Amino acid sequence: MTVPLGERTRAAAVRPHPYPFQQWTIAILLLMAPIFVVLYWLTVPTGSWLPVAVAQAALTLFFALAVTSYYLTAIWADDAGLTTRDVFGRRRTYPVGGIGGVVRLDLYRSGSLDVRPQLFLVDPDGRLLTRMHGTCWEIEAMDAVANALGVPVTQGPEPLTLRDLSQSRPELLHWFERRFAALSIDF
Repeated sequence: MTVPLGERTRAAAVRPHPYPFQQWTIAILLLMAPIFVVLYWLTVPTGSWLPVAVAQAALTLFFALAVTSYYLTAIWADDAGLTTRDVFGRRRTYPVGGIGGVVRLDLYRSGSLDVRPQLFLVDPDGRLLTRMHGTCWEIEAMDAVANALGVPVTQGPEPLTLRDLSQSRPELLHWFERRFAALSIDF
């Protein structure tokens, strides 16, 4: 019996953890609050505060949309395939036959000895399908996705820098990461 995509049982449904977005929220509030206080202080006495209020409303609406979009991001995986919904609302589905494997690596953070786990889902030719950054996804979520798919998992032997990964496996990186990694200097 074939079950339609919308009705099939999901073995793993994961969402990014909220910590990065909470940090971004605090940073934006700490930046924008003093700016708007000063702008209102300068414009209210002259009666020209309406453009400031419109700008603040627009930025608040934009940020509310970004928060909603982040919290709607998800990955669903089972033995039939993988479905992703990214921050921009795009939904992509990959059947398990189109997934060649999972590559797990630890990448050094820029200018630090700290490492972040990364999970790359690749097609049978080794090209990137989707990526789970350790900044936004917990290790348990990465494990759940890898286990639910039942495809081969390759673990990198040691942590890499972005430049090392760009030289050894550039197909795993986004175009802008390949460009900046090529320009970086190792000391």
